[in-house]
Amino acid sequence: MRTWSKILLCALVALAAALAVLPARWLIAILPAQWPVAVVDASGTLWRGNALIALGFPEARSTLPTPVEWRTKWDGGPLVEIRHPWLDGPLGLRLQTNGFLLSGRTLKLPASTLAQLGAPFNTLRPAGDLRLKWPSLRLNGGIPPGELLDAEWSDAGTALSLLRPIGHYRARLTGEAGSAVALALSTLSGPLTMEGTGRWTARTGFSFKGVARPAPNASPEARAALQSTLSALGRRSGDDSILQIGR
Repeated sequence: MRTWSKILLCALVALAAALAVLPARWLIAILPAQWPVAVVDASGTLWRGNALIALGFPEARSTLPTPVEWRTKWDGGPLVEIRHPWLDGPLGLRLQTNGFLLSGRTLKLPASTLAQLGAPFNTLRPAGDLRLKWPSLRLNGGIPPGELLDAEWSDAGTALSLLRPIGHYRARLTGEAGSAVALALSTLSGPLTMEGTGRWTARTGFSFKGVARPAPNASPEARAALQSTLSALGRRSGDDSILQIGR
């Protein structure tokens, strides 16, 4: 019995030692190849290291200039801290008995980054600033209920129009019962208004319906400058552009 105990102990020590030095480059193979986010280079280990992140689909990816850094530590339990200049502080992912707890944070990034995600962003080539804010979220395999993400696009612009800014917009994601996510798009200010609602479920995928149109107080010059943008956003119906994804 003592022999088997020694063998088991040696095996556990060997496993712990192997896990401690797992190369960070393994992260490159973890994400699916067709995802719009990829790890293109990594150094260190899975427990402490850094990696360059690329956005976009395989045929047209762009690497972000600053790497993401992470480290694992023990703080009342296993905790992974992720750092990047676009984050307002360390992003924590804590392992608990009922899942993972993701800390609430704010992420600020240039809107031009969206162009790497493909249509329609690569056509619009957005400009301005994005602010993504989320609360602490418990991740246990399902969609957390309540607020998931509050996103704002300020000083918004597009390469299709010399008018700048075209507006200030907000999108909110909310978790619903039945593992669904609801999206609400609204306009806070600006000569181009956009509004609509969408929904995602694992069974039906994502669908969205909305409308973009010149604001009621937009000048004739602003209306004329917005025509190319409105035509690129969706099917025209008079002054409106119909925004639709899915059914």
